[in-house]
Amino acid sequence: MNESQYPLSSRREFLKTTGRIAAVSVLAEAAIPHVHASGSDLIQVALIGCGGRGSGAAVNALNTRSGPIKLVAMADAYEHRLRNSYESLSKSVEAEMAVPEDRRFIGFDAYKQAMDCLKPGDVAIFATPPAFRWVHYFDNVRFHA
Repeated sequence: MNESQYPLSSRREFLKTTGRIAAVSVLAEAAIPHVHASGSDLIQVALIGCGGRGSGAAVNALNTRSGPIKLVAMADAYEHRLRNSYESLSKSVEAEMAVPEDRRFIGFDAYKQAMDCLKPGDVAIFATPPAFRWVHYFDNVRFHA
């Protein structure tokens, strides 16, 4: 006699419970104010890793319709990748570009400088090879802790 101490609930009870949870989460979403960077609607983006994947991710992010967004910093380990990405992005999403020469960083620690251009609530796109991402993550956690 293996009788469970927890009675099985019916399908009807399951649907009631999940419906309540869904309703509460919708209400919570409406009650919590949306946070934007620097008290404005503008979202600033830093692109870290300017190869083909990074440039494509930047184009996707900058073509969003959810609000004003600007690319404000770029970083890559190699100068030619950053230069090619900047030229390509300037042609396709010029209106969303605000990356002057002094916010284009080159080197293996360039991601730190690019992230320093952002404020809380802004976005960093990490499109570096996976082998480097753990360094970025742990260095950022230690830096901001």
